[in-house]
Amino acid sequence: MTLGQNLQAARKAKGLSQETLAERIGVSRQALGKWEKDTALPGLDNLQAAAQVLGVSVDTLLGTGCADPAPAVTLDAMRDLLAARDAEQRRRRRLWGLLGAAGAIVAVLLLVVQNMAYQRKMQSLTDSYANLQQQLSSTTAALTARMDELQDAVRQGKSTVMDWHWIPLDKLHKDVQNSWMPVLVQVTPSESTAGMTARLSVTYGDTTGLYDMDELPGSCYQAQLVFEVGQTYELTVQWTAPDGTAANEKLGTVDFTETQTEPELAWGRTGGSLDYGYYLNRSGNKKYLQLSCYPVEVELTVPGWMKIADVTLELRTGEAGEPLATAPLAVDGWYSVGEQTTQSAVWRGTFYNDDGPNEWLYTDGSPFYRAVVTDTTGTVWTFEMPLENKN
Repeated sequence: MTLGQNLQAARKAKGLSQETLAERIGVSRQALGKWEKDTALPGLDNLQAAAQVLGVSVDTLLGTGCADPAPAVTLDAMRDLLAARDAEQRRRRRLWGLLGAAGAIVAVLLLVVQNMAYQRKMQSLTDSYANLQQQLSSTTAALTARMDELQDAVRQGKSTVMDWHWIPLDKLHKDVQNSWMPVLVQVTPSESTAGMTARLSVTYGDTTGLYDMDELPGSCYQAQLVFEVGQTYELTVQWTAPDGTAANEKLGTVDFTETQTEPELAWGRTGGSLDYGYYLNRSGNKKYLQLSCYPVEVELTVPGWMKIADVTLELRTGEAGEPLATAPLAVDGWYSVGEQTTQSAVWRGTFYNDDGPNEWLYTDGSPFYRAVVTDTTGTVWTFEMPLENKN
């Protein structure tokens, strides 16, 4: 096992999180994460501190006691070991002057045995360090090759992006100067490489903004920004490998207009011929309102991201109070035209009630229809149309 695997296994066996272990060692969680992924090597001091916190030996973390060692050791660590060996040799030479011949022989034998063990350990560490360096070189080469492929793909006109879209985070906000909406831009790469990061470049007018993108489960990257009504935005994504190799690809253009923030309603479908009118009939000293056409239909066009939950038509003679009647509408299905930035649907219903009544007591005011449109977030829009007097 590698140093990173041994370190991760010891940490989990101890029941510690990366944040806790990093804090006790005195390093950042990101540095500890790189050690566990074998993309960076800890110094000897940090390695000894980790071993002490985890309650294991440095040899255990280095893996020098197993058949396939792959410890992470630095040149500083090897220099420390060499310095320790030289100090031991000087100490032994001082002892030779104090000991007799027999003691000197024993000391020499002990030194030889110790030196042999030390040489074996140094050889093991050297081999392990070389193996780890080879692993890091292979990983870096693979990442570089992948980013080179992305660059070549862009140059050859091939897409590095599987999908991208934007979605609103809130309703449209309006103030004295402009109208704006917070949005999320989400990008899914055609292929994802471990350690790859992404940034979003947004250009509008003479201004360019850069946004770091967060990686989500499923290798999707997203950034939060604000779109202003009337602006045109040019979006470009930049992929960057851990070694700094980068590839850019233009996503597209967003012309942010009012039609991309709220629904539009047409009274009646295209080519339809429903008559929206009314009659006033007198019975004694009272007047009653009847409709010239009880079926109703409206055509609703909404931005591609919007989901409509309900459309209801109200028959009214004034703003206040309850409507004379309501007609819930149902949709047959949605369709898109052109670049599919919007979708449309015809909603149908009727004010006719089999159980009656199908006329309503009239007092005063001009009759009109009010369409109440509600989306899945609870946002409500209203549209009104006056009815024509057919008397």
